[in-house]
Amino acid sequence: MTRWFVVRVGGAALCGTALIGLLHLPAARPLLAWLGACPVRATPTATERARARALVRLRGTVAAPARPALGFTLDTTTLADVRAWAAGHRLACAASMEDTLLKCDGVPAAAIPGATEPVDEVAFGFRASDGRLASVTTITAGLTASAASARVTATAASLSAAIGTALTASRLPSGAWDAAGPVLVAYRFSDYIAGVSAMPMSAPGRGVVLREYYTSARASIEEE
Repeated sequence: MTRWFVVRVGGAALCGTALIGLLHLPAARPLLAWLGACPVRATPTATERARARALVRLRGTVAAPARPALGFTLDTTTLADVRAWAAGHRLACAASMEDTLLKCDGVPAAAIPGATEPVDEVAFGFRASDGRLASVTTITAGLTASAASARVTATAASLSAAIGTALTASRLPSGAWDAAGPVLVAYRFSDYIAGVSAMPMSAPGRGVVLREYYTSARASIEEE
């Protein structure tokens, strides 16, 4: 059965002490770096090892029935594949961390299968060991509370349709969500972690930042 949950926590910093519960646990900070969330001064190999250790604590106990990742294939897609996709959609992308991280700005909905709205940034994380896709993360900032709420709900519904029925939906944000605090919908499997979060920006009047993440947990199945 899907391990599905919603967490609300306080705090307004996107990076630092907490990114909405699950992903800002101390064990998850290397995973955040992999997802393109926060800068970490480490080599790609060291980051990959830290990520594997983090995923041991974060992953679930059963395999996912599917592993959607915005049309990309975790553990299979390569940097060359993503660059070809970006070129086909005339996207501005920049690689870093020795080509283990690629960020593309201003991605239209038409470039992402199933998307209905554009996103500000899509970040792709690749394993240093084999160059295969380990994560896809999107960030969209400046949304209204109602727009963010609608997108969180729609993304959660899409994920539930693909990987299982939610255990409870009682704490999903509604159209009346006031963005007083962040919200996270997350799924954890032995080979896959995914979710969507919405969080008010720290500066008043800057709106809400929305993040989606899809990551393989297979890299940590065989511990070192």
